[in-house]
Amino acid sequence: MCRKGGKECVKSDNVTVAFSDLQDMQNHMRETIDQGMEELQSKQDKGEIPSAPPSAQAAPVPAAFAAAAPPPDTYAAAKINQQTQAADQAEQEIAGAAALPVPAVPAPIVPLPSAPLTIALGQTVDEVTAGLGSPARDIDLGARKYTCTGT
Repeated sequence: MCRKGGKECVKSDNVTVAFSDLQDMQNHMRETIDQGMEELQSKQDKGEIPSAPPSAQAAPVPAAFAAAAPPPDTYAAAKINQQTQAADQAEQEIAGAAALPVPAVPAPIVPLPSAPLTIALGQTVDEVTAGLGSPARDIDLGARKYTCTGT
């Protein structure tokens, strides 16, 4: 596996890069190119760099495939705005629902024993049930039986 700052990647290694990292790299590359082009343009005809030929100073020639490209979608902005509004509304509904008070479920009333309850080895199931109440579940594994009081 290739890691940043580690060994170089072996030929035909698979490398996973997050889309956000690729976007950041692309944006950085474009910024660097733009800065270089601005610097090149500002230094032309000032002794460091000769002026560009007239063909480079003319307006760019449109590519042949650009004429065959479909026109931009005239309703795209409206569709995007509509989806944004729907998403905002859904987000507000969820946030509003989360802010609603949750009805309190009353805890079951368990009478407190008058004397401290003691559970010890050797007590029967009936004695434990009388002290703690009925179990939530019983598990029967043949030779052993388990009583569960929790969920």
